[in-house]
Amino acid sequence: MKKNKLSERMKNVRSLTILFFVITAIIWVALLLVKMVFFEFDPGALFDDIVSNILGILPPIIIFNFVFEYFAQKYESDEISEKIADTIMGKSGIMSRFKDEQKIDFIKSTISTMVDPEAAEMTSAVIYPYITNSYNTRTYFKYSIILRDYENSDIFDKKRYMKVYEDFKFTKKYINNENLPQDFHVGFITSNHELDSALRNQDYIFQENLSIDDKEIQMFLATDPSEWKKLVIEEMQLTVYIDDVKAEITDVSFTPAGIDIALHSEHITKLPRRSANVSSEKGGSKAEHTVEISFAMAQLKGHSEFMVSINEPTFAPIIQLSYPETTMNVKAFSFLNDGDESSVERATHNVGTYEFCIQNKWIYPVGGVVFVIDNIENEK
Repeated sequence: MKKNKLSERMKNVRSLTILFFVITAIIWVALLLVKMVFFEFDPGALFDDIVSNILGILPPIIIFNFVFEYFAQKYESDEISEKIADTIMGKSGIMSRFKDEQKIDFIKSTISTMVDPEAAEMTSAVIYPYITNSYNTRTYFKYSIILRDYENSDIFDKKRYMKVYEDFKFTKKYINNENLPQDFHVGFITSNHELDSALRNQDYIFQENLSIDDKEIQMFLATDPSEWKKLVIEEMQLTVYIDDVKAEITDVSFTPAGIDIALHSEHITKLPRRSANVSSEKGGSKAEHTVEISFAMAQLKGHSEFMVSINEPTFAPIIQLSYPETTMNVKAFSFLNDGDESSVERATHNVGTYEFCIQNKWIYPVGGVVFVIDNIENEK
């Protein structure tokens, strides 16, 4: 199609050139006839006039021809480049014919036309993990936290502990043929070092910091292991749903490093290609699962920190926290992005509540919100 248009354009140029030559020749012959009929005709003088005119007009014609040829080629090159760019941008199927290395080079070249070389290199390094499918993504993310004072507990002293209720729901899209297995773990870790290692363990779909004294840890360790599962169900009220299928707690293990909970779910892991839970993008089908986790746990009062960490690319996250303003003082520090919607001022609706709501934007790892909690009695 494009070749035909280019050939047609060249034919038009040739036709105009020939027409111009014919018209010029006709005018020249007409003027010659007029001179022969109405004026004295001298062949020698005519020849001299022709030579003089040729010598006078030839240099401008040559210069004009070179200039015209240069601009014509430049215009044609720009037009072809623009058509190629429009084709590549408008039809994703065109780019699919290129190798991955060529696509990456194309992206780098495009970025380099917008920023300086150092910024282009930095930007390319940032997006490289995403275009090479190194991250799973979360297309939905809502984390709700409620802090409350303990009322009645046979295990935790209400003067030393507060109760934290958490409800975490997200939708994750898996890459590289990964999937959420039917057997997985949830961890409550007492050591930040161990928590960091657990966050890197793909067997865990959720990990949380467990801030309790060694006294309570030793009490749990001394408890009959047959009671550990009951303790998690009744005291922690842990429930996990995968694609609206409730997971069953199969094993609970208490160690000085924390609580390890094994679960099993009957959610579908091998999905048909055209299933609603599968996205049919280049590279084959990608599994997508919705996970909801809710529980209650004890946390020491006094000066403590609570962090909601986003360790995977996440779209439009919502993070909520509420607390009793009469007994607790909570300050928030946002590390989501530099937009106004992630500011603490925007998130503070009323005393005793925070709500960070990022609309229509991606948050990249590692982002999040840190809440610093102080007991008002301790401050006094």
